[in-house]
Amino acid sequence: MTAILKRGLICFLAFCSILSAFSQEVSNKLEKVIIEPEVYTIMSDKWDKEFIHVTYPKQWLETIIHVKPGESIQNAIDKANSAGGGVVLLEEGTYILENTITLKSKITLVGAGKKKTILKQGPNMQGSGFNIEDKPQITDLVIKDLTLKGTRKGKSNGILIRGRNESRHTRIMLQNINVTDWSAQGVHMKRTNNIIMDNCNFQFNGSAGGLYHNVYFLYNKYILQSDCDMSYPVKGKGNKYTSCEYVLSQRCTIKDTKTNGIQIDHEEAGYIFFHKYHISGCARVALWFPCEDYYNKYNYTENPKYAPQKVILNRCEIINNTWGAMWRAVNESYVINSVFDNENIDMGLLKCDVIMENSTFKKGNEIYTDKKQWPSDVKILW
Repeated sequence: MTAILKRGLICFLAFCSILSAFSQEVSNKLEKVIIEPEVYTIMSDKWDKEFIHVTYPKQWLETIIHVKPGESIQNAIDKANSAGGGVVLLEEGTYILENTITLKSKITLVGAGKKKTILKQGPNMQGSGFNIEDKPQITDLVIKDLTLKGTRKGKSNGILIRGRNESRHTRIMLQNINVTDWSAQGVHMKRTNNIIMDNCNFQFNGSAGGLYHNVYFLYNKYILQSDCDMSYPVKGKGNKYTSCEYVLSQRCTIKDTKTNGIQIDHEEAGYIFFHKYHISGCARVALWFPCEDYYNKYNYTENPKYAPQKVILNRCEIINNTWGAMWRAVNESYVINSVFDNENIDMGLLKCDVIMENSTFKKGNEIYTDKKQWPSDVKILW
């Protein structure tokens, strides 16, 4: 009887070990974002099959390297990358970042949860928290279940990714993370394709000046944002999209900015879909879409190539801002099922082609046919 009990106990412990390993593997996997069916329906109706959706990162889950507070995160990333890809598992606790962490391909960097795994900027750290330079090309990177917290000192980015046109970084996913209190950009991605942000908070960044934002995309294609909060930028914007194509942002929030909530501008800016986006409390413009040349912004050009084209707002709530939306030369665009209620103007449209469908504008809109009609207190460099 005793031998039978021992064998049973051994089998049970083995089963628990297998179950634990399986559970860990599941928690390391990214979760795909569920896009609401209404989004697909409207895209099909307005754009046919023109919108290009993101491609998800691949993951290598067999190799798992555990890191405890005080141990080197960089060494673990390097080791997993050298092994052909893997998981760097940051156990619960607080990690002090004395140096920038260089991210690499085929890595899943995962913590124990936003409130459990905290990576804090060290007192002498001047660079970015996480960094990718233009070489080598980085592919298939997942960061999930952690907090990256700055100190608002210097000019440091939380996450800085800089690619090249001829060799763009691609398939980058941030899921269930906080990036807060960085003096420069919270997240700054340049020349990177297939970016996914899901269930993230990017808040209280940009204390170094008005050119620094919670999130700043520059020359990127194929972006999916879902259930992200980009409220409370210290001096800049909630989110800036410059020269970005094929953007789907659903159920996102921006509150209480000292400048604009969102800015979209420059060449190749188009196919932008905002679904259930809430923007409120912006001291300037909630949705600022200018048409000036990014490299010659002091001169008014009135050229649609420098303004976003093919924009759709669906079920958005743009309320309690000084100005709701101020757009120049934005064409082939729609405002559907949305509510605007702002202090000065809900939508100010200069030479735009925007169709309103089943939407409410409680303050009212203004249509401008000449730059001279543009409100003098809505400045170009906002």
